[in-house]
Amino acid sequence: MNFDPIKSKNDIERTEFWDTYSKNFVSIVNARSTKTYLKGEIDLCEKFLKPSDSKNKKFLKLDLWNEAHHTEILKYIHKNYDDVYGIDISPHVVEQANKNLKKNNLLVTTVVGDLRIMPFESNFFDYLYTMGTIEHLPEPIIAMKEISRVLKKGGRAVIGVPNKYEWFGKSLALDLFAYLGIKEDGYEFSFGWTQLERELKESGLKLIEKDGPYFMPWPIRAADWFLSQKYPKLCFLFYPLIYISEFFSKFRFFRKNGSLLAAIVEKV
Repeated sequence: MNFDPIKSKNDIERTEFWDTYSKNFVSIVNARSTKTYLKGEIDLCEKFLKPSDSKNKKFLKLDLWNEAHHTEILKYIHKNYDDVYGIDISPHVVEQANKNLKKNNLLVTTVVGDLRIMPFESNFFDYLYTMGTIEHLPEPIIAMKEISRVLKKGGRAVIGVPNKYEWFGKSLALDLFAYLGIKEDGYEFSFGWTQLERELKESGLKLIEKDGPYFMPWPIRAADWFLSQKYPKLCFLFYPLIYISEFFSKFRFFRKNGSLLAAIVEKV
């Protein structure tokens, strides 16, 4: 399908695009770099989204790709909340996520829906997590405003987006790969901290902390991803570089300048 996720206004094609991509995607849950990424996600949730009292605390996960094909983050943080919800635009992603959630005996209310028009009441959730999702939409700020709408006043979220100024040129490389048709999920937006903070503020969200899930030069992540899908027996070749990246990931200075920016925000 000739579909550009950040330009097209056809939401039927958008759903079909992500359904097709999901059906053809080879899971990278066992990639070594995915485990590094997962640790960073868990650390973010435990540090910024863990309530002192889980009673009646509602948590929303945008999207459900991780639960279907990637880090399965809900498996590790589900216990922190009384009610857990998840939403994704792709019926296939939701179906696959539900299979994995059921396998792990996790009770999660999942729905098929658009992040820009979520089927939830206003001021409903205490906590929300999204990483590497809203940049695939034509206007990410609409999703930011919707996040603000569904959060309770004082509610907290971690919103992760690609770093436009990643030190190793990831955003430029991904644009080139999308142009050449190598990047199968198409073009995506990227952000610097200044732009991200401005758009979050416009959406009624106050930036309280800058962080990131990990620090790993994108060629290392890309190579490990490729080998995990095509030649898993060769993944060990990049383990030394991944271990070095994990060392740098211990320091927030490097994480907040990595390939993904993690904005910790509160609804004002």
